[in-house]
Amino acid sequence: MARARSLAKKEAPELARWEPWDIFREMDRIWDRMVRDFFSSPFSLVRPSWGLRTEVGFTPEVDLRETEKEFILSVALPGMEKDDIDIDVTADRITISGERKTEEEKPGEQYHIRQQAYGAFNVSYTLPAEIKPNEVKATYKNGILEVTMPKAEVREAQKVKIEG
Repeated sequence: MARARSLAKKEAPELARWEPWDIFREMDRIWDRMVRDFFSSPFSLVRPSWGLRTEVGFTPEVDLRETEKEFILSVALPGMEKDDIDIDVTADRITISGERKTEEEKPGEQYHIRQQAYGAFNVSYTLPAEIKPNEVKATYKNGILEVTMPKAEVREAQKVKIEG
């Protein structure tokens, strides 16, 4: 759908001046943002957010915390229904998948800024220790999915007697 031109929008000149160093300035800007994003959140590197905007699906933000008895995974899934979210667990892994559906554009309405991400997602994390998959519980409230995963008992190594 083509967007109508706004009277307040500044039109670009027909011929733009080409500067040979612009590509290096752009690379420098992208590198600076990539380094800044890494040190603010190392997991941001898995998301293409370094200034190269492409149509990429939705990747939810995740926090994993640990107590003495369990792991708690919090996932930000705003605007979703709980029936649109799937959770699969094994003894050492959790996978969350679903789809955040885009809002339909209404006639006579146009976006000037659209930063929210939409689309299908499938994220999987290896847990730091084994859990009890049959005792995992999940709640979804105010756009936050919280998955509580009780830790499995630590099994001690068994001594093997050498015969002969």
